[in-house]
Formats: sequence, C-alpha cells, structure tokens
Amino acid sequence: MARAAAKRKQASNEPGYDGAVLVDVEVNVSHTRRTSRQMRCRPGSFEWRYGRKHADTALYHAGVTYATLWETAGTADDRSPNLAAVGGGAWKGLPDARMAALDELRVAFARLGQLPTSRLTAYCVRGETVAEMAKAFDIPGRDMAAVVHMDLTACALHFRFL
Repeated sequence: MARAAAKRKQASNEPGYDGAVLVDVEVNVSHTRRTSRQMRCRPGSFEWRYGRKHADTALYHAGVTYATLWETAGTADDRSPNLAAVGGGAWKGLPDARMAALDELRVAFARLGQLPTSRLTAYCVRGETVAEMAKAFDIPGRDMAAVVHMDLTACALHFRFL
C-alpha cells in the first residue's frame, strides 16, 4: 500500500518530490541525553547512509562540516546571492565568516585533491546518490560506495574527526 501511494505521489508531479523519505533518528545532545528528530533523505544519499542509524560518527560529521563550509562560503549553489545586488551596493568586501570558509575550503582542496573534493561536493553538498555519482564519474556502481567512503575518511582525517 505504501508503495502504491509513493507511485501516486511521484506520478502527481508534486514539487519537491524526488523519492525522499522521512526517517526518525536519535542524536546525542550530551553524554547523557539523546533526542529524536526526523530527517528527510533519499535512499542512497549521504544522509541515508551515514546519518540514518548512526548520525554521531566521525564520517557523518566530516561530511556535514564540508557541506557547511560550502554553504558558508556561498558556493553551495550556482545561484549563490550576489552581495552587491542583495545588499543594495553598499557592501564592500566579503564577510569574515565567508572568507574563513573559503580559506578552509582552499586548504581542504589542496590536501585532499581535485577528484575527492568533487566527489564529496556531489555527495555531501548536492545530495546525489551513489548510483547517480557512479554514472557521472564513470565508476562501477558497486565500487562507488567504497570510493566515497575513502573520500569521507580522508575528509574526517583532514578536519580531525579521526
């Protein structure tokens, strides 16, 4: 019955439908407290694999940190706001947080390399699934999960989560 409802929803062309599901996860708030929250994720995506059952791992935090840096730097999307146009032209220069994020990303690119950072950007920032990435990077589908796992491990080492 749930499968039929999902097919009806997909066929209805509702905005935002991309096969994502809602998942309940437990998150450590402190050493003694845990809280539950709902997360929307697509099967095969970064959130599905690393955030669904064990969102407190170093690889999950490394991927989230990488994505947060992209968003803070304003480079997460091609439609990133132009500060001169949005701010009325009175803004001179870039905010300090944006410059710090750009500097951290520049160091990460230098340490990790071009291909790992492009795969991390596709996986953690843009939310592509492993199957979509396998097609885009021309890597066999079964190997892509291991490749992305190694990239996340290198990212976790860079950000000192491991």
